[in-house]
Amino acid sequence: MKNKKKSTFIYDGLGIPIKLINVPMKKILGQWVIDINMETLQRVVLEALVHKPTSLTGMELRYIRHYMEMSAAEFGKIIGVSHVAVVKWENAKNGISPALELYIRLYMMNYLKAKDKEFRALYDELSLDKLSKSRKKKIHPIAIDATTENLKIAL
Repeated sequence: MKNKKKSTFIYDGLGIPIKLINVPMKKILGQWVIDINMETLQRVVLEALVHKPTSLTGMELRYIRHYMEMSAAEFGKIIGVSHVAVVKWENAKNGISPALELYIRLYMMNYLKAKDKEFRALYDELSLDKLSKSRKKKIHPIAIDATTENLKIAL
């Protein structure tokens, strides 16, 4: 088995594009595959979505719901909408309001068992005004630095 490190690699196995930086790779049966802990990657991606400075996409909302292992109906019930609304958001037919998106991010922080200090930091970091203005910005993939075993959000 051969090993190497790739400076950048776009991984889309989670349903959303993730830009991995300094990712360790290994060759298995003639194919190069990423050599990182997938549970850690999934959690770091969820944390990155919480702090994403722009609006969440439909694919990202679907990732969040799948990560929390909820049906569209269960997710909708938690945020006070129908499962039909959740499906429309995920299919990008209807945009989600900035206030509801902020609530979803706070719910995700609670799901991740964030500390009070982290909730306050998110409140200071994001505003409804920023989220509403960000809808017009170009979407970039989330960047994750895979240099360490724990992975971290690349800034």
